[in-house]
Order: sequence, then C-alpha cells, then structure tokens
Amino acid sequence: MKKKLMIYMLAIFCSLGVANPYAAGSNSPVELTADTIEYDSVQGVAVAQGGVRIVRDKAVMTGYAVRYNANTGETVLSGGVKVVQDQATLTADEVQSLDGNHMTATGDVVLIKEDQRLTGTQLDYYSDKSYALLSGGARLTTSDAVMTAPQLESWISENRAVGTGGVHIVSDTHQVDATADQAAYTSGNGEPGRIVLSGNARAVQQGNTLTGNTLTILLGEKALNAQGRTKLVITPQ
Repeated sequence: MKKKLMIYMLAIFCSLGVANPYAAGSNSPVELTADTIEYDSVQGVAVAQGGVRIVRDKAVMTGYAVRYNANTGETVLSGGVKVVQDQATLTADEVQSLDGNHMTATGDVVLIKEDQRLTGTQLDYYSDKSYALLSGGARLTTSDAVMTAPQLESWISENRAVGTGGVHIVSDTHQVDATADQAAYTSGNGEPGRIVLSGNARAVQQGNTLTGNTLTILLGEKALNAQGRTKLVITPQ
C-alpha cells in the first residue's frame, strides 16, 4: 500500500516561467506519497522511494525517489522525473534544488510551455529571473523556427533566447536555413518572430544566400536584412 506524508517544506521549483511554488517563506503543506517513506523529524530529512508523487497547490511532481533536507532546503528527485504546473511541463532523469530559486535538471531534459519547447543535457533555471541556461545539444523549438546550439539561454517570460557557440536555425514555415556564431531570437506581444545572427552569419531563403557579420531574419515578413559589409547570391527562380 502506498504511504502518504504531509509535511511543511521547501522543495524543487517545478515549472517554466511561473513563480516558484516552493520558494522560501511558503508555509503551504506538501503531500508526499510513495511506496516507502522515512522521515526523521529531528534532522528534518525525508527519504521516499517507489512511485513518488509530490503535490502542492497546482504543482505535481513524480519520480522514483526523493530526498529532502528541511534544514538546508536541498531536494533531489530522481528516476523518470516529471513536473507539471499550470501550462508548463518538465521531464528529466534527475531534478535537484539547493535553494528556493535555483533548480538543476540533468539527463534528457525537456521543458515545455505553450508553444516553446526547450531540450538539452542539462538545464539550470532561476525562477526570480525566469531564466534558463541549457547545455549539451541545446534546442529551442517554437511555432516559428528551431534553434540548436552548444549553449542556449532563454528568458522565458520575455519570449527571448540567445544561442552561442555555433548556432543553426531552421524555419520550414518561412523557408529559412541559417547559421552563425550567435543568434538572438525574440517574439511575442502579437509581433512576428525576429532572429538576429552575428558572427560569420549565413542565411539561405528560397535558394538565395545572404552572408555577412550581422543578419536579421524577419520571420513574419519572410525577409532578410543585413548590416555592414554583406554578400547576396540570388538564384533565379
């Protein structure tokens, strides 16, 4: 039979672009359910294994095992972790939090909120800034385009992302394939997406190739703009 424990605790931040439901100062109870639970009230440590489920307000976390230290705030949830809150979903092999603001997820990380999907090997998320840093084959997928890079920063509430270290962008909808040392993507507020490529920038659209130091892709207009010395190769249709 599943065992259940109701305790007051800080826990892992569980979503994209929303306030941390387990931040310091929160006194709402957390319901922990698992096959086995050990709780040391003196040390303030809870350890649970087997079908772990943690619920607080609108946030639900599941995994195989969890360890929580009430004195330090450190929480580690591992084994097929899934976190759901509001419109955001996070999956990873392991998720841990050392405080109420910084969360780290490792192993096949996938974060989804609305039309944004972030994937990578490791994710560091800071809830006070709604800021995510992904590394290891980082990828951002939106309704406009797909951006891949060795490292990707995302300010989720601002619909803004920056890829560095050799970026590749593909937009089938707008027929654009582009590469650069760095790329900055912005969208939202009813405005079409915009991508600014810098450093060895190259973009191909409908067979036409534009190269230069800085290129701007206007996704809504299916247009390419260039700044500085550039080269355009037009392929007759």
